[in-house]
Amino acid sequence: MATLIEDLQPAGLNVRLRLEDAPDLSAALQAAMPGWPLARRPVAGRIALRGRREGQAYRLWSAGESRSRRLTGVATVASCLVADLIPEVLATWPQAIGLHCAAVEVNGRLLVFPATHRAGKSLLCAAFAAAGYRVFADDVLLLTPEGAGMALGIAPRLRLPLPDTLSSRLAGYVAGRGGVGDDRYRYLDLGRESLASHGERCPLGSIILLERCGEAVPSLTQVSPGEGLLRLLGQSLAGTHHEPAELLPRLLPMMKRLPCRMLRFDDPMAAVARLVGAHACDDRPEIQAFGSDRSAVDWPDEMAWRRRPVTAEYVLGDERFLVDDRGDVHRLNPLANSIWRLLGLEPLSRLEIVALLRVRFPDISPARLDDDVGGLFDALAALGLVVPADD
Repeated sequence: MATLIEDLQPAGLNVRLRLEDAPDLSAALQAAMPGWPLARRPVAGRIALRGRREGQAYRLWSAGESRSRRLTGVATVASCLVADLIPEVLATWPQAIGLHCAAVEVNGRLLVFPATHRAGKSLLCAAFAAAGYRVFADDVLLLTPEGAGMALGIAPRLRLPLPDTLSSRLAGYVAGRGGVGDDRYRYLDLGRESLASHGERCPLGSIILLERCGEAVPSLTQVSPGEGLLRLLGQSLAGTHHEPAELLPRLLPMMKRLPCRMLRFDDPMAAVARLVGAHACDDRPEIQAFGSDRSAVDWPDEMAWRRRPVTAEYVLGDERFLVDDRGDVHRLNPLANSIWRLLGLEPLSRLEIVALLRVRFPDISPARLDDDVGGLFDALAALGLVVPADD
């Protein structure tokens, strides 16, 4: 029997996907990325991905990988193919930043939700669509050099089974918009009015960190820009220019002007109402984060310390980000930043630092300040950012 071969070329990429005896997979792939045109008769481009039907399963190959994958479930396989296209996207737009996040358009600007494991960003996207807003990204958003978010045209993908606690409005919307699916995933079938097309751009409005909780009423609180920056650095996708040390100077100006908030929620529809009602889009002018836990090292209180040179420093509000000579990025909270600045003036001991900081932080008790400074000194020393002055 002759093999049915179908080559597909995603718009904007000079690569092809070759599907063999898998017309159902072709249809599923187009349903998974309805806003991203797939040319059926590509005239150029190397074959980057291959998929072949084998009984009730599919076998996938990616260029550059020696081993294939055998998967079941047409939505699961389509999801893997979409994910395998992302490195090709980053290679095609090397100056763009790939962010693992969701994004929706509200009042002409994007609410960006950095990914957190099982935080419900896909259900939140579905809730925004049910409320009449457009989804720009469910899992991957490109950040252009100008700082706008660019959609890829991929539909929201919901993990199954859906929670039993969904409101009747959202459950009804998802049931009525159910697209291609299997036992693990179901894509939403959104029209053009609800899903941004591939290449469409929109300015960013705010960064929203997500946390699921059991509270009936969602809460929205302000968090430091440094917390948002840290989350974005942790959710940047691999690529030539996607090391945290290289991304830091690009993301820092954006975080200085964007609001950053924490949304704690249970019901996605209630969360949408809370975010929209709070006007979250209004304009306004392995990474280390330091804590105060003491280590087992017992440094003499009178020992003087000095800073070691770093490759780069970036200030964000009261916080500071350091790039060391290994390319690692370290976030200094306001207290650690104060210590770093004092050590930049001259070598100082922990006791001298505590005495100086009591003026800067009068609301912190002396005992707590002493303990916090000790913990931060331990962390700075362990990372090689400070050393004894005699070294």
